[in-house]
Amino acid sequence: MESAPTLYPGTNPARRVLVAGATWFLVYLASRFALQEMRLVAPWAWVATLAHLFAFFWFVSVVERALKSADELRRLIQLEALALAFSTTMVLLMTLGLMEISHGGRLEFPLRDLWAMLPAIYAICFAVAYQRYR
Repeated sequence: MESAPTLYPGTNPARRVLVAGATWFLVYLASRFALQEMRLVAPWAWVATLAHLFAFFWFVSVVERALKSADELRRLIQLEALALAFSTTMVLLMTLGLMEISHGGRLEFPLRDLWAMLPAIYAICFAVAYQRYR
């Protein structure tokens, strides 16, 4: 039985996802640096602000292709990890909102960096889901 041809022969899906994720992160860092340090003006500031979106959508398409080539168990683990990460993120945001109320105003926590916690939450949830099906 022959396997279906891949779009990137010679590379595995996990490596492609990591490369796409790292590319997205590097484009984000470059955009953030350009916006904070270079003091860009109108059209270039918009370009820098939106540049990471293209890298993000490329990352999403790579993840989607990797999931299409995964077996049923891998898909189930990914789905369960996503469900756990979503609910954990909701609880985190609700807790931060309540902490903000209890402190009588804004927290001294930079919300622009809050997204950086989400991959860690997903990784923990993936480990939990993986252990369930091991």
